[in-house]
Amino acid sequence: MDYLLGIDIGTTGVKGILIDSKGTQIASHYVENDCIYPSPGWVEVDMWKNWWLNPATVIQHILDESNIDPKSIKAVGVSGLYPAFGPTDKDGNPISHAIIYSDNRSFKEVYEVNQNEGLQLSNEELTPKLIWFLRHEKEKASKMAMFFDATHYFVYKMTDAYVQDTQTTGLWGAIYESPSASWREDVCAKYDIPLSILPEVFPPATVVGKVHSDASQATGLSAGTPVIAGIPDLTASLIAAGTVHEYETCVYYGTAGLMPVMKDNLLNGVLHPYPISEKGITPQDGYIYDYPAYCLSSGAAVRWFRNQFGQAELARELEGGATSAYDQLNKLASDVPIGSDGLILLPYFEGQRSPWFDPFAKGVYFGLSNVHTSAHLYRAIFEAFGYTIRHGLEEFYPEGHPIQRVVATGGGAKSPLWRQIVSDITGLTQEYVPEAEGAIGAAYVAGIAVGLYEDFSLLQKDWVEVKAKTTPNPENQKIYDQLFNIYRDLHHAIKPIFKKHHEVIEQNL
Repeated sequence: MDYLLGIDIGTTGVKGILIDSKGTQIASHYVENDCIYPSPGWVEVDMWKNWWLNPATVIQHILDESNIDPKSIKAVGVSGLYPAFGPTDKDGNPISHAIIYSDNRSFKEVYEVNQNEGLQLSNEELTPKLIWFLRHEKEKASKMAMFFDATHYFVYKMTDAYVQDTQTTGLWGAIYESPSASWREDVCAKYDIPLSILPEVFPPATVVGKVHSDASQATGLSAGTPVIAGIPDLTASLIAAGTVHEYETCVYYGTAGLMPVMKDNLLNGVLHPYPISEKGITPQDGYIYDYPAYCLSSGAAVRWFRNQFGQAELARELEGGATSAYDQLNKLASDVPIGSDGLILLPYFEGQRSPWFDPFAKGVYFGLSNVHTSAHLYRAIFEAFGYTIRHGLEEFYPEGHPIQRVVATGGGAKSPLWRQIVSDITGLTQEYVPEAEGAIGAAYVAGIAVGLYEDFSLLQKDWVEVKAKTTPNPENQKIYDQLFNIYRDLHHAIKPIFKKHHEVIEQNL
């Protein structure tokens, strides 16, 4: 039997899955990651631990559990959080913590690049982070020979290949030319970005190296095992969910909540550089999916609430006398009336990404009264994600959205309550695919890279299983229609205050 290994390096953890060529999962393992918050609006990770030691530990556990011959693993696929900026020296040793996608420190560089280059970047993209580092960390920058995101640091540690994949690099902004998969030397010169620190770029389904002896010893994998260029975690989840065709979408209930809408067949996106089809997609619009909705703090807010206010539920879980803390909190939230008795959350704990970019935005609970309990606050987090999706859809598709199929996936999608709330607010029917793990998508792309599969037909036929379907409740929709209007008005009313608040905080820290 041939096997494939998929690794997904996320913000809050690393998941690895060993799978046979027919899609049967043989073994899996998960290790938690941590974030570091050195200042308000700053988010970092320990890249050595999160992006190398933890993945290596995951692989060791999988091989021990499966008891297979490592030589039967035909390829390793990896996906990971992005964009992220983890600088290293010439030997791949980190010279600082990595700055990840939710970090907002480079907002001045964002506005500068947007004005100079005619773009609409946010703090999400990598290029402003790189410019910020070169300007504000000059001593460390003088030692920088390479920089990585989660996926490609793992690839480097496995193979010594300093590479990027075309999908991830196409989202960096400004310095990369998508159609030719090359660097824009004039733009790099403008911002004093040395060309020598930039990696070689390949389509995701490309074997870029093989496991070397040191990595073999660290992980237990066989030396010589092919490793692919890698893929963004969102793309890997879309593949695992089977949402690979035009106008299919995935509501991703993850640390960050996303709703990407496919613009083309995803097979083009893993095999070719942008533009990815004959539709004339330009470098400025070089995404294989649209982003009508993106909430940095959906699952992250749920986890924050559990850690800060769910101590009793956590204690019961740890004592073994109850289900998980999340399940207990979900039960409490299910007893709260539709609309949380008027409580509304603006879920901008780490700034806003859609439908507009606002690095100064913060989380706001509105409408609090003596009637509200912790269960109301928890349910309001679920409802905020639904409002965010609807807000994005209405702004992105003012004439009506073209979406033909919606798949719900991610850890938060395990909650039938959360899925129902999102369907009731948005009017969308969702197909729940629980096993849409990024690691599965990464493994399948590795199979394409080594010739086990030609396209996604086998994945859609045998790998993807819809476990449930969630349809909107018309009566609930009527209530949410009214509350959504308040949510939208509240957003517009409070937006100017966010920047004033930021300025006061910045002056007094």
